[in-house]
Amino acid sequence: MNRYYCPYCSSCYQFHKMRSDGVLICGQCGDPLIKKPLINSRQIFSLIAALAFLAPLLLMIVVVINDITNQKLPNNSESLVLSDFY
Repeated sequence: MNRYYCPYCSSCYQFHKMRSDGVLICGQCGDPLIKKPLINSRQIFSLIAALAFLAPLLLMIVVVINDITNQKLPNNSESLVLSDFY
């Protein structure tokens, strides 16, 4: 029922009724209710804007994790001795 609304009445005081032919109407004014879209254009735009700001951060985290996992120690004996102490 939350996907339907009356464009003329306040959202605080809305209650829905069903007519005998199955159409949902507003309980206050009697006008047919309008169905809200699941995703509107404002939500799509805000999602794109948020992804535009978060994409560089996510890419930077992926690159840093790849650098840490691919980092190799040199094969000289001094680094082997130092790594044994840790």
